[in-house]
Amino acid sequence: MQLKRILYSKPVLVFIDQAIYSGTNFILMLFLAQKLDLKSFGLFSTLMLFVYLTMSITTALIIQPFQVSYYKMVQKKEYLVFLTLGILLIISLLSFLIKLLFIVLPAFNHYESYSNGIVFFIFCLLVQDFFRKIFLGLTKVINALLIDSAFLILLVLFFYFLKDGIQLSNTLLVIGFANLISAIPGIYFIIRNYELPKNWKTFLENHIEQGKWLVYIAFLQWGSSNFFILISGIYLGIEALGVLRLVQSVFGIIGVILISIENYVLPKMVAIHNESVAKAKKYLIDISIVGIFVFSILMCFVIAFSNEIIILAGGLKYQKYGYVVKIMAVLYFFIIINYPIRIAIKVLVLNKIFFYGYVISFILSLASFHFFLKYFGLYGAVAGLSINQLVMTFYWQNQLKKKQFQLWI
Repeated sequence: MQLKRILYSKPVLVFIDQAIYSGTNFILMLFLAQKLDLKSFGLFSTLMLFVYLTMSITTALIIQPFQVSYYKMVQKKEYLVFLTLGILLIISLLSFLIKLLFIVLPAFNHYESYSNGIVFFIFCLLVQDFFRKIFLGLTKVINALLIDSAFLILLVLFFYFLKDGIQLSNTLLVIGFANLISAIPGIYFIIRNYELPKNWKTFLENHIEQGKWLVYIAFLQWGSSNFFILISGIYLGIEALGVLRLVQSVFGIIGVILISIENYVLPKMVAIHNESVAKAKKYLIDISIVGIFVFSILMCFVIAFSNEIIILAGGLKYQKYGYVVKIMAVLYFFIIINYPIRIAIKVLVLNKIFFYGYVISFILSLASFHFFLKYFGLYGAVAGLSINQLVMTFYWQNQLKKKQFQLWI
């Protein structure tokens, strides 16, 4: 009984859901890298970059204000319907803009045959993502787990029947249908709790007030992380973008580990900081030194077996890109050094410093991308990302120093 109680506890269910969600996306990227040709995977990777941007925007406008406001609302059912109508309006406008781009811009003519599939793919993905995050926000973890589990099972079934006939066009439809069908629990939940949102103006004002700055931050975060990747597709070809995204997916495992460590360390840091600033600083430095040492050994292993890793991830056609794994390992070393500083900023609630750091990083990307990509290719793309990390690290570290919370020299 005790084991059953633990397994069905919300923290464990949230962990299982996150494992399924992250694992599915990770495996899907590796699977498509192996099944699609370099150009098709590059196109899919480009599409996913824009999807992540739209997800950041919808999260800023809809989900984050919802997380803060829901339990303060008296008309909760009205509010949930308002959120659903809001996300459908945003996605519909986005779909219209995508179709318009394919009609207006000559550069998109070559990919016009994918336009309907792309619109369907994005529409279904954003709808499913909305319901998943709503259920997590309502602490209905079982419902979110049902959505993510159904999505995984449907993908396995659909791709099994396609087998060797997997192409970009049917991949977009398969993932779209898997998202739409797995979103049925969310659709049913809203229908069952439907109430006409008579107070929609109040809800809208609240979301505009909260969301306007969050959108700017979301765009800057996306830009500082993905601008070099996106522009590399223009300068170096769509295949190069696909390679960078594949390697990023491989390193995504480290990203998940870092987020898990942050989720453990951050609450503990806050508690220690409330007792003593000196103890909090010492705790963070001690745990950071151990973490950096462990991750440094891991990065050395990745560099030593870079060719094997890229072949395992994407197949023999990516063999010549083993060097990208090596240089990406250097970037992640800088990210790891930066992580304790991020945690310190969150503990001290210095949100403006976060914002200004991303502004500086994005401006630096705009100023330097041409030089790095034109003269250094893929090396330049990763070098640009690394310099961005270093600049943010030095800026945030300097701001912490002003607050008498300096971590590194």
